[in-house]
Amino acid sequence: MPTYTSQGSGYLSDFHRKNSMAAQREVRLMSLRPYSREQKLEQIRKMQTSQSSKESSNEQRNRLHGLNNGHDE
Repeated sequence: MPTYTSQGSGYLSDFHRKNSMAAQREVRLMSLRPYSREQKLEQIRKMQTSQSSKESSNEQRNRLHGLNNGHDE
């Protein structure tokens, strides 16, 4: 059960305060070590590959089930 603060700190509960502080810490750490250009390009390539593989698996599934563009004939 969360402990509610009554000191007017602006936080609804200890849980909210801890999550907010963790998020601020994560942002601070990320700003200290940003992605290099190569890491960012690799991230983009992985996202594109995953999207294209999702599309190809959807097409393959539709062919196996006898569907045309996701619609029954």
